[in-house]
Amino acid sequence: MTAAPADVVLDCRWLPLWGAGRFTEQLLRGLAEDPPPGSWTLWGPAPVAALAWPGARLAPDDRDPRSLWGQRAWADVPPGRLTVFLHQIRPLRRLPSVTVVYDTIQLRWGAGPLQRRVRSAYLRRSVALSDAVVTISDHSRSRVVADLGARPEAVTVVTLPLDRARADRLLERRRAASAAAGTAAAGRAPYVLFVGRFAPHKNLERLVAAFAATELRRAGGRLVLVGGTPEEARALRASVPPRAAGAVDVRAKAGEAEVDDLLVGAALLVQPSLEEGYGLPVVEALGAGVPVCVSDGGSLPEVVAGVAGVVPPFPATSVPAMASALDRAAAAAAEGGRAYEEALAAAARERMPEVGEFARRFRSVVERSLAVVGS
Repeated sequence: MTAAPADVVLDCRWLPLWGAGRFTEQLLRGLAEDPPPGSWTLWGPAPVAALAWPGARLAPDDRDPRSLWGQRAWADVPPGRLTVFLHQIRPLRRLPSVTVVYDTIQLRWGAGPLQRRVRSAYLRRSVALSDAVVTISDHSRSRVVADLGARPEAVTVVTLPLDRARADRLLERRRAASAAAGTAAAGRAPYVLFVGRFAPHKNLERLVAAFAATELRRAGGRLVLVGGTPEEARALRASVPPRAAGAVDVRAKAGEAEVDDLLVGAALLVQPSLEEGYGLPVVEALGAGVPVCVSDGGSLPEVVAGVAGVVPPFPATSVPAMASALDRAAAAAAEGGRAYEEALAAAARERMPEVGEFARRFRSVVERSLAVVGS
Protein backbone atom coordinates (compact mmCIF):
# COMPACT_ATOMS: atom_id res chain seq x y z
CA MET A 1 0.00 0.00 0.00
CA THR A 2 1.32 3.43 -0.96
CA ALA A 3 1.86 5.81 1.98
CA ALA A 4 -0.35 8.89 2.11
CA PRO A 5 1.33 12.12 0.97
CA ALA A 6 3.07 14.02 3.75
CA ASP A 7 1.75 17.33 4.96
CA VAL A 8 5.21 18.85 4.39
CA VAL A 9 8.14 17.72 2.25
CA LEU A 10 11.32 19.42 3.45
CA ASP A 11 14.06 19.55 0.81
CA CYS A 12 17.19 18.74 2.84
CA ARG A 13 19.38 17.85 -0.14
CA TRP A 14 21.56 20.93 0.50
CA LEU A 15 22.77 19.64 3.88
CA PRO A 16 26.39 19.00 2.75
CA LEU A 17 26.71 22.25 0.78
CA TRP A 18 27.89 25.73 1.88
CA GLY A 19 25.68 28.22 3.66
CA ALA A 20 22.48 26.49 2.54
CA GLY A 21 23.77 23.40 4.28
CA ARG A 22 24.26 25.36 7.47
CA PHE A 23 20.72 26.75 7.16
CA THR A 24 19.38 23.21 6.64
CA GLU A 25 21.29 21.81 9.59
CA GLN A 26 20.17 24.53 11.98
CA LEU A 27 16.56 24.24 10.84
CA LEU A 28 16.55 20.46 11.37
CA ARG A 29 18.09 20.87 14.82
CA GLY A 30 15.50 23.44 15.78
CA LEU A 31 12.60 21.35 14.50
CA ALA A 32 13.91 18.33 16.39
CA GLU A 33 13.89 20.35 19.63
CA ASP A 34 10.15 20.95 19.22
CA PRO A 35 8.82 18.52 16.58
CA PRO A 36 6.12 20.06 14.39
CA PRO A 37 2.64 18.57 14.15
CA GLY A 38 1.50 16.63 11.11
CA SER A 39 3.53 14.39 8.86
CA TRP A 40 6.84 15.57 7.47
CA THR A 41 9.08 13.94 4.87
CA LEU A 42 12.77 14.83 5.01
CA TRP A 43 14.14 14.52 1.48
CA GLY A 44 17.91 14.35 1.32
CA PRO A 45 21.21 12.52 1.89
CA ALA A 46 21.98 9.91 4.52
CA PRO A 47 23.22 12.38 7.22
CA VAL A 48 19.67 13.78 7.44
CA ALA A 49 18.70 10.69 9.45
CA ALA A 50 20.86 11.80 12.38
CA LEU A 51 18.94 15.10 12.56
CA ALA A 52 15.43 13.68 12.14
CA TRP A 53 12.84 13.60 14.91
CA PRO A 54 10.63 10.63 15.82
CA GLY A 55 7.83 10.26 13.31
CA ALA A 56 9.53 12.12 10.46
CA ARG A 57 9.74 10.10 7.26
CA LEU A 58 12.98 9.88 5.29
CA ALA A 59 13.19 10.06 1.50
CA PRO A 60 16.83 9.25 0.74
CA ASP A 61 18.46 11.16 -2.12
CA ASP A 62 22.24 11.58 -2.34
CA ARG A 63 22.30 13.36 -5.71
CA ASP A 64 23.68 16.86 -6.05
CA PRO A 65 20.68 19.26 -5.94
CA ARG A 66 22.46 21.55 -8.41
CA SER A 67 22.39 18.96 -11.20
CA LEU A 68 20.92 20.45 -14.37
CA TRP A 69 20.14 23.59 -12.38
CA GLY A 70 17.95 21.57 -10.06
CA GLN A 71 15.91 19.94 -12.82
CA ARG A 72 17.38 16.41 -12.58
CA ALA A 73 15.03 15.84 -9.63
CA TRP A 74 12.01 17.38 -11.43
CA ALA A 75 9.99 14.14 -11.41
CA ASP A 76 11.34 12.84 -8.09
CA VAL A 77 9.93 15.31 -5.57
CA PRO A 78 8.29 13.18 -2.84
CA PRO A 79 4.49 13.57 -2.60
CA GLY A 80 3.20 16.14 -0.13
CA ARG A 81 0.63 18.87 0.40
CA LEU A 82 3.40 21.49 0.61
CA THR A 83 7.03 21.26 -0.49
CA VAL A 84 9.62 23.47 1.21
CA PHE A 85 12.69 24.11 -0.93
CA LEU A 86 15.66 25.27 1.12
CA HIS A 87 17.39 26.89 -1.85
CA GLN A 88 16.33 28.95 -4.85
CA ILE A 89 17.78 26.26 -7.15
CA ARG A 90 14.78 23.93 -7.20
CA PRO A 91 12.72 21.85 -9.59
CA LEU A 92 10.75 24.35 -11.67
CA ARG A 93 7.40 22.62 -11.50
CA ARG A 94 4.10 23.96 -10.29
CA LEU A 95 3.19 22.59 -6.88
CA PRO A 96 2.30 24.22 -3.53
CA SER A 97 5.65 25.36 -2.22
CA VAL A 98 7.73 27.63 -0.02
CA THR A 99 11.18 28.56 -1.36
CA VAL A 100 14.20 30.01 0.46
CA VAL A 101 15.93 32.67 -1.65
CA TYR A 102 19.12 33.67 0.13
CA ASP A 103 20.07 36.59 -2.11
CA THR A 104 20.25 37.81 -5.70
CA ILE A 105 23.98 38.58 -5.68
CA GLN A 106 24.55 36.36 -8.71
CA LEU A 107 22.59 38.87 -10.81
CA ARG A 108 25.23 41.56 -10.22
CA TRP A 109 28.59 39.84 -9.68
CA GLY A 110 30.69 37.19 -11.38
CA ALA A 111 28.78 36.77 -14.65
CA GLY A 112 28.37 38.35 -18.07
CA PRO A 113 25.19 40.05 -19.31
CA LEU A 114 23.80 36.91 -20.98
CA GLN A 115 24.40 34.77 -17.90
CA ARG A 116 22.73 37.38 -15.74
CA ARG A 117 19.66 37.43 -17.94
CA VAL A 118 19.41 33.64 -17.81
CA ARG A 119 19.86 33.63 -14.03
CA SER A 120 17.29 36.36 -13.62
CA ALA A 121 14.74 34.45 -15.69
CA TYR A 122 15.41 31.29 -13.68
CA LEU A 123 15.08 32.99 -10.29
CA ARG A 124 11.96 34.86 -11.35
CA ARG A 125 10.41 31.55 -12.32
CA SER A 126 11.49 29.99 -9.02
CA VAL A 127 9.77 32.79 -7.12
CA ALA A 128 6.68 32.80 -9.35
CA LEU A 129 6.15 29.08 -8.65
CA SER A 130 6.30 29.65 -4.87
CA ASP A 131 3.33 30.39 -2.62
CA ALA A 132 5.71 32.03 -0.14
CA VAL A 133 9.37 33.04 -0.08
CA VAL A 134 11.72 33.08 2.90
CA THR A 135 14.90 35.13 2.93
CA ILE A 136 17.51 35.99 5.55
CA SER A 137 17.83 39.78 5.84
CA ASP A 138 15.97 42.99 5.13
CA HIS A 139 18.49 43.75 2.39
CA SER A 140 17.83 40.41 0.70
CA ARG A 141 14.08 40.93 1.02
CA SER A 142 14.29 44.27 -0.76
CA ARG A 143 16.38 42.71 -3.55
CA VAL A 144 14.06 39.70 -3.98
CA VAL A 145 11.15 42.10 -4.43
CA ALA A 146 13.01 44.51 -6.75
CA ASP A 147 14.98 41.97 -8.79
CA LEU A 148 12.58 39.04 -8.99
CA GLY A 149 9.15 40.66 -8.92
CA ALA A 150 8.08 38.96 -5.71
CA ARG A 151 5.02 40.33 -3.94
CA PRO A 152 6.29 42.08 -0.78
CA GLU A 153 3.63 40.40 1.38
CA ALA A 154 4.82 36.97 0.16
CA VAL A 155 8.42 37.44 1.34
CA THR A 156 9.27 36.80 5.01
CA VAL A 157 12.63 37.45 6.68
CA VAL A 158 13.77 34.64 8.97
CA THR A 159 17.12 35.65 10.44
CA LEU A 160 19.72 32.93 10.75
CA PRO A 161 20.38 31.74 14.30
CA LEU A 162 23.49 31.91 16.40
CA ASP A 163 24.81 28.42 17.12
CA ARG A 164 25.05 28.96 20.87
CA ALA A 165 26.86 25.72 21.63
CA ARG A 166 29.63 26.45 19.14
CA ALA A 167 29.80 30.12 20.14
CA ASP A 168 30.09 29.18 23.82
CA ARG A 169 32.91 26.72 23.08
CA LEU A 170 34.87 29.30 21.12
CA LEU A 171 34.25 32.05 23.66
CA GLU A 172 35.52 29.80 26.46
CA ARG A 173 38.61 28.92 24.46
CA ARG A 174 39.33 32.63 23.89
CA ARG A 175 38.85 33.27 27.60
CA ALA A 176 41.31 30.51 28.41
CA ALA A 177 43.86 31.90 25.95
CA SER A 178 43.46 35.37 27.45
CA ALA A 179 43.83 34.10 30.99
CA ALA A 180 46.96 32.19 30.07
CA ALA A 181 48.48 35.23 28.40
CA GLY A 182 47.33 37.81 30.94
CA THR A 183 45.56 40.05 28.40
CA ALA A 184 43.06 39.57 25.60
CA ALA A 185 45.59 40.10 22.83
CA ALA A 186 48.91 38.95 24.25
CA GLY A 187 50.07 35.49 23.35
CA ARG A 188 47.94 35.31 20.19
CA ALA A 189 49.34 35.89 16.73
CA PRO A 190 48.13 39.33 15.62
CA TYR A 191 46.21 38.34 12.53
CA VAL A 192 43.10 39.55 10.76
CA LEU A 193 40.90 36.71 9.53
CA PHE A 194 38.61 36.40 6.52
CA VAL A 195 36.38 33.32 6.20
CA GLY A 196 34.23 32.69 3.14
CA ARG A 197 34.15 31.92 -0.55
CA PHE A 198 36.70 33.58 -2.81
CA ALA A 199 33.92 34.86 -5.11
CA PRO A 200 34.16 38.20 -6.98
CA HIS A 201 31.68 39.96 -4.69
CA LYS A 202 33.81 39.13 -1.65
CA ASN A 203 36.16 41.96 -2.70
CA LEU A 204 39.33 40.17 -1.64
CA GLU A 205 41.82 41.86 -3.95
CA ARG A 206 40.86 45.21 -2.43
CA LEU A 207 41.18 43.66 1.03
CA VAL A 208 44.72 42.47 0.29
CA ALA A 209 45.65 45.90 -1.05
CA ALA A 210 44.12 47.63 1.98
CA PHE A 211 45.84 45.36 4.45
CA ALA A 212 49.19 46.05 2.78
CA ALA A 213 48.65 49.75 3.61
CA THR A 214 47.78 49.30 7.32
CA GLU A 215 49.78 50.17 10.39
CA LEU A 216 48.77 46.72 11.59
CA ARG A 217 50.76 45.10 8.78
CA ARG A 218 53.73 47.42 9.34
CA ALA A 219 53.70 46.40 13.01
CA GLY A 220 54.00 42.71 12.11
CA GLY A 221 50.36 41.75 11.77
CA ARG A 222 49.13 39.21 9.24
CA LEU A 223 46.07 38.64 7.09
CA VAL A 224 44.69 35.09 6.87
CA LEU A 225 42.12 34.30 4.18
CA VAL A 226 40.44 30.90 4.16
CA GLY A 227 37.62 29.43 2.10
CA GLY A 228 38.37 29.32 -1.63
CA THR A 229 39.02 26.45 -3.97
CA PRO A 230 42.69 25.50 -4.50
CA GLU A 231 42.60 27.25 -7.89
CA GLU A 232 41.08 30.42 -6.40
CA ALA A 233 43.66 30.37 -3.60
CA ARG A 234 46.52 30.19 -6.12
CA ALA A 235 45.08 33.09 -8.11
CA LEU A 236 44.63 35.24 -5.00
CA ARG A 237 48.19 34.52 -3.82
CA ALA A 238 49.46 35.72 -7.17
CA SER A 239 47.67 39.06 -6.65
CA VAL A 240 49.39 39.86 -3.33
CA PRO A 241 51.56 42.99 -3.77
CA PRO A 242 55.28 42.60 -3.00
CA ARG A 243 55.08 44.88 0.02
CA ALA A 244 52.65 42.46 1.68
CA ALA A 245 54.53 39.27 0.73
CA GLY A 246 54.93 37.11 3.81
CA ALA A 247 52.15 38.90 5.66
CA VAL A 248 49.22 37.42 3.70
CA ASP A 249 48.35 33.76 4.24
CA VAL A 250 45.87 32.45 1.62
CA ARG A 251 44.32 29.05 2.30
CA ALA A 252 41.75 26.92 0.51
CA LYS A 253 38.50 25.86 2.15
CA ALA A 254 39.01 24.43 5.64
CA GLY A 255 36.98 22.20 7.90
CA GLU A 256 35.05 23.55 10.88
CA ALA A 257 37.76 22.50 13.36
CA GLU A 258 40.43 24.52 11.53
CA VAL A 259 38.11 27.53 11.21
CA ASP A 260 37.37 27.31 14.94
CA ASP A 261 41.10 27.31 15.72
CA LEU A 262 41.55 30.38 13.54
CA LEU A 263 38.66 32.20 15.24
CA VAL A 264 40.12 31.44 18.67
CA GLY A 265 43.40 33.10 17.73
CA ALA A 266 42.16 35.96 15.57
CA ALA A 267 42.62 39.56 16.66
CA LEU A 268 39.88 40.60 14.24
CA LEU A 269 37.53 39.22 11.58
CA VAL A 270 36.98 41.26 8.43
CA GLN A 271 34.13 41.03 5.89
CA PRO A 272 34.90 43.41 2.99
CA SER A 273 32.14 42.26 0.60
CA LEU A 274 30.67 44.40 -2.15
CA GLU A 275 27.38 42.75 -1.24
CA GLU A 276 26.21 40.16 1.28
CA GLY A 277 22.82 38.54 1.75
CA TYR A 278 23.52 38.07 5.45
CA GLY A 279 27.10 37.69 6.71
CA LEU A 280 27.12 34.51 8.80
CA PRO A 281 30.88 34.62 9.53
CA VAL A 282 30.37 38.01 11.17
CA VAL A 283 27.60 36.67 13.42
CA GLU A 284 29.68 33.63 14.35
CA ALA A 285 32.70 35.82 15.14
CA LEU A 286 30.67 38.18 17.35
CA GLY A 287 29.20 35.21 19.19
CA ALA A 288 32.70 34.01 19.97
CA GLY A 289 33.80 37.46 21.15
CA VAL A 290 35.94 38.15 18.07
CA PRO A 291 36.02 41.85 17.10
CA VAL A 292 34.78 42.53 13.56
CA CYS A 293 35.30 45.04 10.78
CA VAL A 294 32.77 45.09 7.93
CA SER A 295 32.00 46.94 4.71
CA ASP A 296 28.76 48.68 3.80
CA GLY A 297 27.94 45.87 1.35
CA GLY A 298 24.34 44.65 1.40
CA SER A 299 23.20 43.28 4.74
CA LEU A 300 26.45 43.78 6.68
CA PRO A 301 25.40 47.11 8.26
CA GLU A 302 22.25 45.30 9.53
CA VAL A 303 24.35 42.65 11.25
CA VAL A 304 26.45 45.12 13.25
CA ALA A 305 23.85 47.87 13.72
CA GLY A 306 23.72 48.96 17.34
CA VAL A 307 26.60 46.73 18.50
CA ALA A 308 28.57 49.03 20.80
CA GLY A 309 32.19 49.64 19.92
CA VAL A 310 32.15 48.21 16.41
CA VAL A 311 33.81 50.52 13.90
CA PRO A 312 31.21 51.91 11.44
CA PRO A 313 31.07 49.99 8.14
CA PHE A 314 33.58 51.22 5.57
CA PRO A 315 32.83 51.91 1.87
CA ALA A 316 33.50 48.59 0.16
CA THR A 317 35.09 50.14 -2.95
CA SER A 318 37.56 52.39 -1.09
CA VAL A 319 40.93 50.80 -0.35
CA PRO A 320 42.11 53.73 1.85
CA ALA A 321 38.86 53.67 3.85
CA MET A 322 39.19 49.91 4.33
CA ALA A 323 42.79 50.25 5.53
CA SER A 324 41.81 52.98 7.99
CA ALA A 325 38.87 50.92 9.30
CA LEU A 326 41.10 47.89 9.86
CA ASP A 327 43.53 49.95 11.88
CA ARG A 328 40.75 51.59 13.91
CA ALA A 329 39.09 48.23 14.58
CA ALA A 330 42.39 46.69 15.68
CA ALA A 331 43.06 49.66 17.99
CA ALA A 332 39.55 49.43 19.49
CA ALA A 333 40.00 45.72 20.13
CA ALA A 334 43.40 46.21 21.76
CA GLU A 335 42.14 49.07 23.94
CA GLY A 336 38.95 47.28 24.98
CA GLY A 337 40.62 43.97 25.75
CA ARG A 338 38.69 41.10 27.24
CA ALA A 339 35.79 43.29 28.42
CA TYR A 340 35.18 44.47 24.87
CA GLU A 341 35.14 40.91 23.55
CA GLU A 342 32.71 39.82 26.27
CA ALA A 343 30.41 42.72 25.37
CA LEU A 344 30.44 41.67 21.71
CA ALA A 345 29.52 38.11 22.64
CA ALA A 346 26.69 39.32 24.89
CA ALA A 347 25.33 41.57 22.13
CA ALA A 348 25.31 38.68 19.66
CA ARG A 349 23.36 36.49 22.07
CA GLU A 350 20.84 39.23 22.71
CA ARG A 351 20.29 40.06 19.03
CA MET A 352 20.44 36.68 17.30
CA PRO A 353 17.76 34.00 17.71
CA GLU A 354 18.60 30.61 19.13
CA VAL A 355 18.12 27.55 16.95
CA GLY A 356 14.73 26.74 18.46
CA GLU A 357 13.38 30.27 17.87
CA PHE A 358 14.73 30.26 14.32
CA ALA A 359 12.87 27.00 13.61
CA ARG A 360 9.65 28.35 15.15
CA ARG A 361 9.77 31.45 12.93
CA PHE A 362 10.37 29.33 9.88
CA ARG A 363 7.65 26.89 10.84
CA SER A 364 5.13 29.73 11.13
CA VAL A 365 5.66 30.50 7.41
CA VAL A 366 5.14 26.82 6.58
CA GLU A 367 1.99 26.61 8.70
CA ARG A 368 0.49 29.73 7.10
CA SER A 369 1.15 28.26 3.66
CA LEU A 370 -0.35 24.92 4.69
CA ALA A 371 -3.49 26.71 5.86
CA VAL A 372 -3.82 28.37 2.45
CA VAL A 373 -3.28 25.04 0.65
CA GLY A 374 -5.98 23.45 2.80
CA SER A 375 -8.51 26.26 2.40
